[in-house]
Amino acid sequence: MSLDLPEKYQQRTATNCNWYDDAVTAAENCAYFEDFWGVSHADFVKWNPSVKDDCSGIKIGNSYCIEVLPPPAPTTTTPSATPTPTKIVKPEPTQDGLIETCTKFYLAVKNDNCQKIANNYGTFSVADFIKWNPAVGSDCGGIWAETYYCVGIPGTPTAPIASPTGSVSKPSPTQDGLIESCTTFYFSMKNDNCQKIANKYSTFSVADFIKWNPAVGSDCGGIWADTYYCVGVPGTPTAPVASTTVQPTGTPKPSPTQDGLNDSCTTFYFAVKDDTCAKIVKKYGTLYVKYGTFSVRDFISWNPAVGDDCSALWAQTYYCAGIPGTTTQAPVTSIASSTTKPSPTGNGIATPLPTQPGMVSNCDAFYFVQKEEGCQLIAGKNGISLAQFVTWNTQVGDRACNLIWAEAYVCVSVIGHTLSKPITTTTTTKPTPTPTPIGCTTAHPEPTQPGSLCSCKQWYFPAGGEYCYDIQQKFKISATQFNAWNPSVGSTCGGLWKDTYVCVKN
Repeated sequence: MSLDLPEKYQQRTATNCNWYDDAVTAAENCAYFEDFWGVSHADFVKWNPSVKDDCSGIKIGNSYCIEVLPPPAPTTTTPSATPTPTKIVKPEPTQDGLIETCTKFYLAVKNDNCQKIANNYGTFSVADFIKWNPAVGSDCGGIWAETYYCVGIPGTPTAPIASPTGSVSKPSPTQDGLIESCTTFYFSMKNDNCQKIANKYSTFSVADFIKWNPAVGSDCGGIWADTYYCVGVPGTPTAPVASTTVQPTGTPKPSPTQDGLNDSCTTFYFAVKDDTCAKIVKKYGTLYVKYGTFSVRDFISWNPAVGDDCSALWAQTYYCAGIPGTTTQAPVTSIASSTTKPSPTGNGIATPLPTQPGMVSNCDAFYFVQKEEGCQLIAGKNGISLAQFVTWNTQVGDRACNLIWAEAYVCVSVIGHTLSKPITTTTTTKPTPTPTPIGCTTAHPEPTQPGSLCSCKQWYFPAGGEYCYDIQQKFKISATQFNAWNPSVGSTCGGLWKDTYVCVKN
């Protein structure tokens, strides 16, 4: 059966994938997914066929498979009262020495071990498993992923056998303090966390998990890989329970959170490793539109404990990502989109908030970034070069400008720099067409940027919002080349005309 997946999953992934992670920025590449989730490069590429072996093909905004369900074991034959000469076909691959009388097989997956497999079936012991599969070794250290193992021989029960006292046998290893009445266990893997485990089952909350496994700590920071945890006690549902009642007092607050979280919050987000305020805002603005969009400023106001620069954001913690009235429209701001030079206070520099991370400490003029504004546009508006802008704002993503925050302040001048008159980067009317210069060897489109070379071999008509740096990147040319072929644009790109051809090859 195929799943009706959202658009972000509509690239090819393994059909048995049961866990995805999002590519939010260019930094989320193969190495990121493989290291964070503990998967091999071969598995990651196999589960995501749209990704090539050299890691090309990852697309920002899409989700990628990082965990798959094991394929179903081959159909087995139930021994009849009268033995028949028909022999059960042994699947491949297997390890040497597998017992010849095996009637049931299991395909091991990454991070499997003998105890985990025995617990999953509940019909044989670890000693039985090792006896049937001697190549794994007495300590089970030789078990291989993607290999078939024997999990049943004639006479093996087809259902778990309850202990005489009705209790459930506790597997090993576990952490101290695990609840005695536990009936269901989960074997944790690398990079697991409380929320991820709770989401897998959807039959208990993070608070329940911490209560049943107190050694993980109130912030779940003490969870271990390759360890068993309790995921069910008597009364725990065996399937996710849909909520049928409406909470009269608003949305219940999950745990853990930081102090000061907005009391009227209606939507929560569970932060993961390497999250930032900007990443979270981008996720909700592009992938989770059903929850509404908001700005970095909104996020900080709803979660003040993160700090004005978002440096105190914690992983594995819930944050507010929506309050009553949060919409899918751009938030209205009362702060003008202009350069602000505050009155000197204290050390002579008063910095407005919120600010873009990585701003230099000697900044003395600030600009409030509107949505869809890029570095080149802001530099041009404030009479500075793109090089100056990225030097004074070290975490905007250099000239690519892919990490700039909307609705936050950036630096547009430093102490000792004289503010220039803002440069007009585009004209409001289409300029008068430039006649075709005499002697040109190729067709000359109209209008062209004044002063462009007659010998130009390729012209380009910039799209709306494209500036010099964007054009240089698109055609893989240097700023020196572009300015030499189009001298009237100037070193800051302030002379670039709207709706006009520029030279991109000579």
